[in-house]
Amino acid sequence: MAEIIATKFGASNADENSFDEGSYTTSIASSITDYKYEHGRRYHAYQEGRYVLPNDEVEQNRMDLQYHAMRLAFGNKPFFAPVDKDLKRVLDVGTGTGIWVEDVADFYPEAEVYGIDLSPIQPRWSAPKVKYQVDDVEQPWTYPPSHFDLIHTRIMLGSLRDWPFFFTQCLKHLRPGGYIECQELSVNARTDDNSLPEESALTAWCNNQQEGMRKLGMELMVTGDMIKKQMHEAGFVEVEVKEFKIPIGQWPKDPKMRETGAFQLVAMLEGIGGLTMALWTRFLGWKREDVEDELVKVKLEMQSKRVHSYWPTYAVYGRKSAEEDGAT
Repeated sequence: MAEIIATKFGASNADENSFDEGSYTTSIASSITDYKYEHGRRYHAYQEGRYVLPNDEVEQNRMDLQYHAMRLAFGNKPFFAPVDKDLKRVLDVGTGTGIWVEDVADFYPEAEVYGIDLSPIQPRWSAPKVKYQVDDVEQPWTYPPSHFDLIHTRIMLGSLRDWPFFFTQCLKHLRPGGYIECQELSVNARTDDNSLPEESALTAWCNNQQEGMRKLGMELMVTGDMIKKQMHEAGFVEVEVKEFKIPIGQWPKDPKMRETGAFQLVAMLEGIGGLTMALWTRFLGWKREDVEDELVKVKLEMQSKRVHSYWPTYAVYGRKSAEEDGAT
């Protein structure tokens, strides 16, 4: 049974032994599950409003479909960082449904794999060494220094406001020689053949998403080099960028890319309402009916095989120098 803890980030103290206690307990404060509802969608209660997307079953399904699209694009690899085979501790930041944690726990059954999120929507039954924690990663971490071999994020552009602080915390809590890997999708739909319409509904959607997120202090249109620069500035070394294209739809001729695009298209068609509604109505002044009308246009464009659109996607990883003493 997965351990789900609602507490201050990491643990109640910095004693490394504290991570071995209560492996078959679930302790979630009632306030954590006192969900908020808006426009028929369910949103997280803990740190209410910090994360603008829903956490209901529709959104969970979208997240899992998105995960599968990325895994296909990545050649079924959960990460690219050249970590040691004997991983001991792994942290997944913004774990969502916990699907990445579960996969890594299968690959590395001897590793302790932690998932952190604002919502307790992870599976109750997991590998023995899987632990989920409900907390805010943008608060100071209380894990012991030099604790993790690998820290992983996936599509956190709409979640983290202070990336320099985040990378500083990662550097502190990784062991010397450990890795950080960020897998990010830029919300900036592109084509290589100028097939997006001149008045593209998808481009307008991306621009509105960016405008709304900027009001929250976040950036959705990034490049791998932007992430690489921030990792370097935090003190990571040997930072590498891998670039991918995730098709939106089944337009590619390559069978693997077409399958990737199919998952991505379904994720968008089923989940675009959750990605959009709260952001546009809360921060851009749109009415619900107008949002719904606009999304009809976006969905039609995404389904057109004449439009060869894709999301620029990046896996960026860097290493904590072996000379670091863990007190960064």
